[in-house]
Amino acid sequence: MTETRGRQLLPGQTSRVHVYDVETRTGRLVFASDTVLVEAPNVLDADTLVLNADGDLWLLPVPAAGTVLDETALVPVPMPGVPEINNDHVLDPSGQSVVVSGRDGELYRVPLPAGGPGIRITDTSAALPTVRKYYLHGIAPDGSALAAIVGERSPQGVWTTDVALVDPATGVTTFRTRDAHPDDGCAWTPDGGTLLFNTERFTPGTAQLAALRDGSTDPVQITGDERVNWFPHVSPDSAHLLYLSYEPGVHGHPADHRVELRLLPGVLARGARIAVVPETLVVLDGGQGTVNVPPWAPDSSWFAYCDYPVTAG
Repeated sequence: MTETRGRQLLPGQTSRVHVYDVETRTGRLVFASDTVLVEAPNVLDADTLVLNADGDLWLLPVPAAGTVLDETALVPVPMPGVPEINNDHVLDPSGQSVVVSGRDGELYRVPLPAGGPGIRITDTSAALPTVRKYYLHGIAPDGSALAAIVGERSPQGVWTTDVALVDPATGVTTFRTRDAHPDDGCAWTPDGGTLLFNTERFTPGTAQLAALRDGSTDPVQITGDERVNWFPHVSPDSAHLLYLSYEPGVHGHPADHRVELRLLPGVLARGARIAVVPETLVVLDGGQGTVNVPPWAPDSSWFAYCDYPVTAG
């Protein structure tokens, strides 16, 4: 019997990929499958998405308007030596490789687009007696560092999650946050000067977006409403800040919720203090897998996202 890998569809559920045009505020469906659950779209170039499915990495061509692809269009990315991966994978700015997060808690670099043997970057055995796992969310614009959430379990069984930088050449880890407040979803601004992430430090139990500039140890709060806000992604031109928003009371970033994709001005990520109401672009069935990793096109004109509707029956 073949072992099941990765998240699987629920009965009656479909996984879909959309691209959303920011100027016209319209989206279009580009992929739908009732057999394969795809998630966490990256954009390799204007014509190609990178997705996670069945614990592996896949390429998906972006079709012309009016065409909706299915699972037969997915192109596998071979990764010899890499274990099953989760949906935290980020493209190197060069476009020639991708760093993936293994289910074993390690980070691996894989060539793109053809794939190839994975090169392990981290070494969690060095964290003993603490148990450590890495979840990648961002790569510095110049490729000099990886922004990862590091989960650590103490000998007492207590888990913490903090923002850390990982040297892609040596695996050396430098923590940017180090406390009892759960952090996640870290990513750089395009200028490389600020780390964005979501954290519960401002309102315990409710994730809000925060910005941490280079040289600072005090994150600045960006969102402060009653909703649970995750995965900040600034567009390459710095004009927009896209994020995922859950209903109040949700803990973590679970799958299969009614969520919103919201937009704020990108200047908030650079420290601007202006009062602005977030714009809700899309209301969808999703959450986990929708926009876990940077989904913006290189020219900032569109982004990709996933949803997972269930047919009533």
